[in-house]
Amino acid sequence: MFWDGFLQWLSSLTFWDFLLIFWLFIIIDVTSSLGKPIFVLIYSHFARHNNKKTASPFKTRISIIIPAHNEEKVISKAIESALNADYPNKEVIVVDDGSTDETYLLASFFASNHSIKLLHRDYSSGTKSGALNYGLLFATGEIVVTVDADTMIEPDALNKLVDHLSDPDVCAASGNVRILRGDSGKRNLLVRIQEYEYFLAFELGRRFNSIMETMMIISGAFGAFRRAELNTLGEYDKDTITEDFDLTIKLRKLRKKIVYAPEAVSWTYAPDSWRSWRNQRIRWTKGEAETLWKHKNVFQIRGFDARSVISIYDMLFSDVILLVLRVAWVFSLIFIFPNSLLYVLVFSFVLYLLIEVIVVVLATVISKDKTRLKYLLLIPIMVLFYRPYYSLVRFIAYVKWVMKKKTSW
Repeated sequence: MFWDGFLQWLSSLTFWDFLLIFWLFIIIDVTSSLGKPIFVLIYSHFARHNNKKTASPFKTRISIIIPAHNEEKVISKAIESALNADYPNKEVIVVDDGSTDETYLLASFFASNHSIKLLHRDYSSGTKSGALNYGLLFATGEIVVTVDADTMIEPDALNKLVDHLSDPDVCAASGNVRILRGDSGKRNLLVRIQEYEYFLAFELGRRFNSIMETMMIISGAFGAFRRAELNTLGEYDKDTITEDFDLTIKLRKLRKKIVYAPEAVSWTYAPDSWRSWRNQRIRWTKGEAETLWKHKNVFQIRGFDARSVISIYDMLFSDVILLVLRVAWVFSLIFIFPNSLLYVLVFSFVLYLLIEVIVVVLATVISKDKTRLKYLLLIPIMVLFYRPYYSLVRFIAYVKWVMKKKTSW
């Protein structure tokens, strides 16, 4: 029987056998997967006791820019959430970037009573960067807040986001983005998986990077920037489809402080079909490759602050090199342990399952939201299917980038 053979194989493993088989697991996955949440948990515990910050009177004028291209399904909700946000000194700018649906008509309802500034282009710029740059021409705020057209912000989110910029050393802040439902209104398995994914990415990844001052991406869905720094940089560049990543790196080159605001919550829609999900992730991955290549001078180290250099190398290792290492690891097992390969894969699955359980529990403690424990039910799917499949999609995206296949928003 399989399990008898598996247990016999497991009992025969020596320390060196285990090290030879699971070197990648021990060196990389245990360290990064468990190290970050444990560090964030300890830091958060002490920060709560030492942080006696009072409410800030910081209420400088802000400009909320909502770029939109064929967003008739969601544009009204995005505008309403921005207008209803509890922040008095604000303006809302909607940029209809050559939409061919009813986006402009629906936004016109809000512009008719001067609640928003509505900008319209007959032809799309082809990029989100172009739409944002057009909005910046009409922005009058000292702080610029970007909100995606499919994103709704909570009533207190602006206050909590902009409050971080009361610190003169902070030039930008990233909000907390959560999944509301799918593009078609569904909450199917794919949408729930993305909820899980966003939860760990923001509650652990962004928190850790903010603490270490190594933030590399301010989400374009909900982020705030000082207008002075944007003016210094000129505008959003159009040579990459991940304009949020590109802008963040440019800000880091200015040696500016960037933070994450976990309490500033926004809700967005996610792809609810595998086809649209693949298109989104291929676009993101290609954009990441474009941006890393564009800013490859950071890899030269000289002239850049240590945190920026470390962050760039960490992203390159985690997203590119580690992908290759995992493929090499699997193929090495095929050649080294051909007769016990199934046992190795089963044991690997159990180990990764255990790590994932610990990570979700720690993330739930950090977020103080016990309802997030529901994600424990999704762990087998994440470990056995979603993450391996996502790795394949990313590999395809890198190939498309190398082949210079164009992507637009």
